[in-house]
Amino acid sequence: GDTIVVGGQPVVTTKVRALLKPSAVTDIGSNGSFVRVKRVMAASGVRIAAPNLEHAYAGSMIRATSDKPGSIEEMVHEIESEINTVQIATDSDGVVLCADTIGSLEAITGELRKNNIAIRLAKVGNIARRDVVEATTCRDPLYKTVIGFNVDVLPDALEELQRSGTRLFQSDVIYQLIEEYQNWSSKEKEVVEKELSEAVIRPGQFTILDGCVFRQSNPAVVGVHVLGGVIKPGIPVMRADGMHVGSIKGIQERSEAISEAKCRDEVAVAIEGPTVGRQIKEGDVLLVDIPESHAKMVEQELYETLSPDEIEAFSKFLEIKRKDDPFWGR
Repeated sequence: GDTIVVGGQPVVTTKVRALLKPSAVTDIGSNGSFVRVKRVMAASGVRIAAPNLEHAYAGSMIRATSDKPGSIEEMVHEIESEINTVQIATDSDGVVLCADTIGSLEAITGELRKNNIAIRLAKVGNIARRDVVEATTCRDPLYKTVIGFNVDVLPDALEELQRSGTRLFQSDVIYQLIEEYQNWSSKEKEVVEKELSEAVIRPGQFTILDGCVFRQSNPAVVGVHVLGGVIKPGIPVMRADGMHVGSIKGIQERSEAISEAKCRDEVAVAIEGPTVGRQIKEGDVLLVDIPESHAKMVEQELYETLSPDEIEAFSKFLEIKRKDDPFWGR
């Protein structure tokens, strides 16, 4: 018959219908036999039967109210204050975290922070559909993830996971959760970087060798030495003064067509657009004319993957492009 206040969202105020104490050989978490009791003292393990407890937070404080006027309101305020002290600071983009208790939520949040894993949403309770939907809205594909510690996945959430392709990690061991997420994230990052690297035009520079003009135009075919980076068919090229001269139509090595040429390679290159002796000549250094949007991705997302010779070619390219426009590609 006592009125109790329990931490939850919102804070639960309810009346106790029964107190169930386990028998001497029964564990509190089991489904064994329980004995109804009228009261319990401190340090007793007990089950409480009462309405609306499904909204309670596991691990939160339970307070019994008194007959004093305003007691219930006072207890509600105290419980709310306690819950607010353990609110998890979240990021605009990050993983969605669900844990079984407030204490677990604090513990795993601390470990995620130590490992520089951002958190978009942190809550106590089983994984629901709205949690999966929240994860799918993340901009970073590596954060389209739900991490569940010692919780279940509700049926509607399972359907949403399968439909959206959102990644789920579940365990009752904190370190296992973090390790599994980090391993997956590392592999996914490699895949994303590889796809981005293959799609983006990378830096490169080459010089036209003396005495190696095989055709003057339509297309011009010349022997070149690759000074740095990589050159491929289809990429645009420019002179060292910034003038666009055309695009590479094909590359051959020992009369065999090849898909690319790298630093120190000497190959024959067909260039669509220029005429040897007019727009280009022997001894000229030509650079890959990287589009501005690609240059921005190379500088901001792929720079750490560039080889030293690619960095040299890219630095020279940016110097040319930013001579008249310092904000080009930024």
